[in-house]
Amino acid sequence: MVIKLAPLNVPMHRRRQTVGVLSWLLLLPISISLFLLCLYFTYTRALALAYLTWILFWDQSPETGGRRSSLIRRLKIWKWMRDFFPVVLVKEAELDPSRNYVFGYHPHGVISLGAWVNFATEANNFSGLFPGIHLRLLTLSSNFLLPFFREVILWLSIASVSRRSCEAVLNKGPGHSVCIVVGGAQESLYAKPGTLDLVLRKRLGFVKVAIKNSSSLVPVLSIGENEVYNLISTRKGSLAYTVQQSCKNAFGWTVPLFSGRGIFNYSVGVMPHRRQIATIVCKPIHPDEVMGHPINPEALTPEELNEITKKVHEAYIVSLMDAWEKYKDQYAPERIQELRLVE
Repeated sequence: MVIKLAPLNVPMHRRRQTVGVLSWLLLLPISISLFLLCLYFTYTRALALAYLTWILFWDQSPETGGRRSSLIRRLKIWKWMRDFFPVVLVKEAELDPSRNYVFGYHPHGVISLGAWVNFATEANNFSGLFPGIHLRLLTLSSNFLLPFFREVILWLSIASVSRRSCEAVLNKGPGHSVCIVVGGAQESLYAKPGTLDLVLRKRLGFVKVAIKNSSSLVPVLSIGENEVYNLISTRKGSLAYTVQQSCKNAFGWTVPLFSGRGIFNYSVGVMPHRRQIATIVCKPIHPDEVMGHPINPEALTPEELNEITKKVHEAYIVSLMDAWEKYKDQYAPERIQELRLVE
């Protein structure tokens, strides 16, 4: 393979953009390294162990909505990171701040970069575009076991994706909402450039959460999420595929095999490629409007809940498909296939 090196005369604004993405990439390894150093030195070891005990047994912030810091969410590095791709946020409709919402983000991609930039930071002015909507991006609970890293994501208003966390946020009051990356780890294995395969057909849990908590659904389609890394496909039955599935079943996450670019080259590395990500926030779907009558979640039988869930889920899929048809030629002109629902 011929490695294409980056030129020496790269403009300063592009160097800043690279620094923004590199800061995000190094956030986890730096956090872990700092904690190990605290364990290593005798004069910080007791504090490190006390902090770990607090994480494991006391701190409930991941289950109650995080510890939002506007200062951290508005850091300039996130705008540099946004401009690297760039990431754009497309608003389809106003969101009523007197309601609560469950945002469904698609696709997962390798790392869900569009979700991070748009919803975990203010790089694209989410709070200004959707005033009164207090959104938490949700992630696996295991991420909050990582010392120091967990503090940063809590400040970014990221919380656990557990049912308890969802319900705690949605019941905080008007405008409090959650964003779930619906396809999860399985969908990351389909993140091939030029395609948009969604693991959605059997994912009904997020719809039930919305209905049971009197919330509306907001489909979010991020075109370009699959383009930022080159996916190395693994064949079903292969050793790599078996390991990936075993990891997903055991821990709830898996790591797709992928390649990107480097800091000083355009051919190989873990840095993402410069590819535009357009995140479309679709019109909200109100379950009572889908059914044609008000819904009282507390009075629903399990059978009624399942029936309503299926109908709202169908309306949700139609909304995503409509968004794809509307924006695909603008944001995915080099696609090799259309949006598909896969298992």
